[in-house]
Amino acid sequence: MKCITRVRPTAIILLALFQMFLLLGCSENNQGLPMGPSSNETITALSKKKEKEKKKDGDDDDLKFLMVAVRDPDENGVTKKWIGPAGGVIKHGDHRVVIHAGALRQWVKVCFSMPKSDTLLFDLQPSGAQFKAPIQLLFEYDNAVLTDVNEESLQLVLFDSRKRQWASLPTRVCSENDSVNGLTRHFSRYAIIRN
Repeated sequence: MKCITRVRPTAIILLALFQMFLLLGCSENNQGLPMGPSSNETITALSKKKEKEKKKDGDDDDLKFLMVAVRDPDENGVTKKWIGPAGGVIKHGDHRVVIHAGALRQWVKVCFSMPKSDTLLFDLQPSGAQFKAPIQLLFEYDNAVLTDVNEESLQLVLFDSRKRQWASLPTRVCSENDSVNGLTRHFSRYAIIRN
């Protein structure tokens, strides 16, 4: 009986610490991740100071990020969902991430958010989470500025935090439902660019 009473407070403390760790892992503001350009500046017309900050954050001068025309209220906040080895789908606004059965070995609390920015950005956490099989990203761009843009030229990119730069993902554009689809094996920050 004494053994059980000693284990219980320890288990409660460990559980509380684990829950705090999970809550901290799903924050809306990811420090150190690039935000892309604001609506009143372009990638090619930045001041020297801004250019240095961008290179420090890993942005490429050649990337043309899709800008947000109108933000859907459903895109605010963070969507959280526990997904396990059987797989599942997490939706945030009109955007979806499909995790197929067998991609995860254990249950993971997936957090999906879109940082407040003039650029169409998608954050998937826990950052760096690895999958045994590719997961599918389905991001809609119907609320983006698409003036003089060939929709077939849209490309998904992810931010590589180790290299501090954006990397392209194989992308399929579905213009009939205004979405880009791609596959990835880990979580990061994602964006849509114009080639």
